[in-house]
This record gives sequence, structure tokens and C-alpha cells, in this order.
Amino acid sequence: MWPVIFQWGSIQVYSFGLMVAAGVLVSIFLMGREADKTRFPTKDQIFDLVFFTVLSGFAGARLLYVMENWADYRMNPLLIFAFWEGGLIFYGGLIASLAGLFLFFKLRQLPPLKTLDFLVPYVALCHTFGRVGCFLNGCCLGDVCRFVWAVRFPGESVSRHPAQLYEAVLDLGLFLVLQKAKKKTYPAGFVSCAYFAGYALIRFVVESVRRSNPVLFYLTHNQWLSILILALSLAAAVFIWRKSARKQAL
Repeated sequence: MWPVIFQWGSIQVYSFGLMVAAGVLVSIFLMGREADKTRFPTKDQIFDLVFFTVLSGFAGARLLYVMENWADYRMNPLLIFAFWEGGLIFYGGLIASLAGLFLFFKLRQLPPLKTLDFLVPYVALCHTFGRVGCFLNGCCLGDVCRFVWAVRFPGESVSRHPAQLYEAVLDLGLFLVLQKAKKKTYPAGFVSCAYFAGYALIRFVVESVRRSNPVLFYLTHNQWLSILILALSLAAAVFIWRKSARKQAL
């Protein structure tokens, strides 16, 4: 793998950080093009929106990872801030970014569900880049694999599933599906529910080929959390759809 993609003297460019930055920049570019067509949100609002999402998301994702792996950071707490080397848990970032976003929506007086529908496909796109970064960094390893596409990561004595690339492909597919869904006349919030349900399903499936420890009924923490998020997303989608139908019937 290539955890350091470029080095010049003492300056190192980490592959994970580079891929995350690339995902954010590509998303900003595509969001700007979409905003030119839809006139919502404005380009100024997009930059603020991305800033709040990235800042709160990284903080939450890193915090949850550090909490789960505190023994690795207890003796050297400064490593907590070395997020460019990898070590993020998406669900921690998801919860924190939602909290940051709804604060942003309130401050800027933006419609929360409509704005979230605009944003969530690009979260899936950024996650695609991030998972490629995980693969290059050699983290978030898959389980032992004997298929022809198995990968032997540095320091490993066995070949493993490229679980990072599995998820990257599925996240890209989710992005394309959500972008297409945004062109339909779904009620506000429906696309966001589709994102949460779709990602929860993706994570549940990919988790089954990752190197992780089951905690209950052969399922991992992330799989149980995926089940919870999937159930809540589907319930919210039904609620939104029925509420919209009642309004149209009046």
C-alpha cells in the first residue's frame, strides 16, 4: 500500500488525507454546478455548509475511534490529532455532522430537510474517496480471503478482502442513485432517509467481510448500529411520505 503518497524532505503527503481532500474538492465543484441550476443553496452557503459538515464530521469520527481504541492513545495523546494517518469511524462523524448541520441550518435559517437532501449524495461521494484512501493507507482491513482479487497488505501474512474498495464502489453507486432521486418530486427529507437507509445496508454487508469482532449473535457493533439506523430511516421515510400524502389530500 502507499500510506505516504508523496514525500519531499520532511514533508509527507498522506494518501488518506489526500483522498479525503480530493473528495471534498470534487464535491464542492459538483455542488456548485448543481446550485447554479437549482438556485438552492447559494454558492456562499455551500462553502459554509461544507465547512460545518467536514469540521464536525471529522471531530466526531475521530472521537469515536479514539474512544474505541483508547489503549493505543493513552500513552501518547498527541497522536489523537494525527487523523491524516487514518483512524475514523463513520458513524461517529455522521452523528456529529448532523448536530453541526442542524445548528448551521438554524443560524442561517435554511430549511433543514431540503438542505439535507441537497447535501447527502455528496456525503456518499466523499465517503467513496475516503474508502479509497483507507485502501491506500492499509487500514480498515478485510477478513481473510482466498479469491483471486484478494490483497496482501504490508505486514500481513495472509491475503484479505479489499473491503475498503467494496465499500467505495457501493458508496459511489449510492451517490449516483441519490443524485437521480433528487430530480424526482419526492417530499423533503425522503432523499435523506434513502441515504441513511442505503448506507446502513452497505455498511452491514461490508462489515461481514471486514476484520472485526462480533459482539452479539455473530454481529459487530457497526452491524447492530446499521440495523438501528436502517429501521429508523425506513420509519422516517414512511412518516414523511404519509405526511406529504395527507397534505396533498387536503
